[in-house]
Parts: sequence; C-alpha cells; structure tokens
Amino acid sequence: MTEEPAHERSDSRRKRLRLIAAAREAVAEHGLDVSAAEIATRAEVGVGTLYRRFGSKEALVQDVLIDGLAEVQSAADEALADPDAWSGLARFLVALTEAQVANRGVAEFTAAHAPGLPPAAAAYAGHLTEAIKELTARAQAAGAIRPDVTWRDIVMLSLAPVGADECLGVRAGEEQWRRTIAIALDGLRTPSPNELPSA
Repeated sequence: MTEEPAHERSDSRRKRLRLIAAAREAVAEHGLDVSAAEIATRAEVGVGTLYRRFGSKEALVQDVLIDGLAEVQSAADEALADPDAWSGLARFLVALTEAQVANRGVAEFTAAHAPGLPPAAAAYAGHLTEAIKELTARAQAAGAIRPDVTWRDIVMLSLAPVGADECLGVRAGEEQWRRTIAIALDGLRTPSPNELPSA
C-alpha cells in the first residue's frame, strides 16, 4: 500500500484539529444539538470531512463534551485535595458554575444528564455527584457551612447564574455570574441563618 504523502498527512491532521476546535466553540455557544454544517463551516471544511474523520457528528460532539466534563472533574479533584474544606467547596462551586455559564453543552448535560448518555459521559456525572456530596459533607463537618444545607442545594446554587441574562430591564454583565456565586457562598456561611423552607 502506498504511503500517504507527508503533506497530505499534515493537512489531514490540521483539518482534524480545526474540526475539534470548531466543535468546542460551537457546542459552547449552541449546545449539544449543534449541526454538523455549523461545525464544518467554522472549521472551513466540508461536512464530508467531518464524517470521514469522526464517523458522525454525535461522536465528535461527545468527545468535546467529555473534554469539558474532564476539566470540571479535574476541578473537583483539586477541591477534594484542598486541606481547607471551605476553600475546596467554594473553589469547586465557582468552577462548576463557570463551566456551565461558559459552555452551553456542559450546562445542557448537567441539566438533563440521565437519558441516553454514552458510558464515558455517564461516568463523569456519577463522579461529579459523589465529589459534591463529599465536598459538602467535609465543609459541614468543619463547621464551615450551615448544617441544614444539602449537596443538592450546592448543585442548584451552581445553576443560579446560568441563562440569567436579563430581568426587569437589567442586563447581566459578563462577570455577573461571579457576583451571584459570591453572594450565594456568603449565604452558605451565615452565622445565624433563618430556617430553610421545605426540603
């Protein structure tokens, strides 16, 4: 079999890298249902090139999603390694929120991750849930957060700034999510909290 010329191999590599970069951008902006045509246009290649390189649009999108989830998992691992329970929890809540604000694909995944997930993505969902449970339990054991907060509350707090662009004519700036999470974190630490309603 004749070897592919070196310039064709390097051109093929460049197209593959452009497709991955384009898919990351497109998934972050448009979510997991982004079209193959959108990705190919951003990468300046034909749709056929996408299918030849990755087999399907879904395979490429899943690879990109898993990369994003791996970054969140890395933040969780760093938080769990932090000897200061409060610092670990706070840093992770900021990282999880930032990932969901910056990447619509990650936000869609965290919003409805159960049905039809590829095994690799499903595994990340389980790992992240366990990390949040442990971070919450550690912070409570250290007396760093109010005792009536659950790990589910932490999950929901991470969603507070996601998709909140405008309300009553007030537009959120690019860094509003950081202010919202800072306020939420202060609420977790309040020294004399009011009783939380319901469960």
